[in-house]
Amino acid sequence: MTTSEIAKKLGISRGTVSRVINNHPNVKEETRKKVLEALKASNYIPNEAARALVMKRNFKIAVVVFSEPKFFWKQVEFGVNSAHNELKPHGVKVEYFVTDILKPDEQLELLRDLPNQGFDAIAIAPNNPLLLVEQIDAISTSNIPVVIINVDIPTANRLCYVGCNYIHSGALACEILAKCMNYNGHVLILTLQDQVIAIEQRVTGFRQELSNYRNIYIDQVSRFNRLAEGVYDEVYSILNKNHEINGIYVSFGALEQTAQAVIDANMVNKVSVVGYDLSETIYDYMKKGAITATICHEPFNQGYFAVKILHNYLRSGIMPSSSIMYTKLEAIFSRNASYYLNEQKHLELFHL
Repeated sequence: MTTSEIAKKLGISRGTVSRVINNHPNVKEETRKKVLEALKASNYIPNEAARALVMKRNFKIAVVVFSEPKFFWKQVEFGVNSAHNELKPHGVKVEYFVTDILKPDEQLELLRDLPNQGFDAIAIAPNNPLLLVEQIDAISTSNIPVVIINVDIPTANRLCYVGCNYIHSGALACEILAKCMNYNGHVLILTLQDQVIAIEQRVTGFRQELSNYRNIYIDQVSRFNRLAEGVYDEVYSILNKNHEINGIYVSFGALEQTAQAVIDANMVNKVSVVGYDLSETIYDYMKKGAITATICHEPFNQGYFAVKILHNYLRSGIMPSSSIMYTKLEAIFSRNASYYLNEQKHLELFHL
């Protein structure tokens, strides 16, 4: 039923029905109750697009990420575009910004400028979380809601966080690797030189889970920069010198380099490798047996739900049901990887 039909049925004006729908205070309580009962009985759903036009209120939402790994952020962008396509009829414009992973100050400068560009809300994947806390607080204080994606900043004044539980992610990687190692052997951990909270939490979760396996030992922890420079040479050298290593945990984006070193060191099927994210190249290495498993964190949903949450808050004042929305941890092996890649291709086709 339309609002006009409901008004006619109740013998009141269409304006009164509209005031009830928009929770206007100047309505008698008895009338409000009758209208709400009629709306419920007719399964009335407001036309948000029309309401947006009547209210003459459009919204601009900014989504800010950093540049690497490109295949991961492309999936986040698909999610953002999907939400944007749904919300365009409701007067929503979404803009997607990519900053340099090696220049974290770019995000800080962008955050300072976005309110001046007329953005009503911001979703951000922090490159350097500690660098952004004060600016996020300042933006939130000025009534511009902020959603954090991918890497949380729990001390910041954010609307919510959408992304992975990295402690659990590290623990899952350890569980998989331990099973593949037959619960016995020696592990090489690859991680970052810089203090990146998400990566540190992964390694923490891995170590916590590893305490359950008495016959698995960490032989070495090797650290690299965020572009994974030197990973191939280091892993190749270690595998040639230390034949006891039968497990490698790759806590950041260096699976491809690690896999190639395993192949060149003739250690395929002799050493298990577990890391994160999925691309065509990673899948090729999985089929060759150089990568045992990879773990994904629903990047599409990180972008999609961040935009939807911000829109719901801007349009209707709806708060997210929780300040944390963890995405699923998905363990992927060579036998099921193609399904995820096909899904990514479909998303690229329909949500660009």
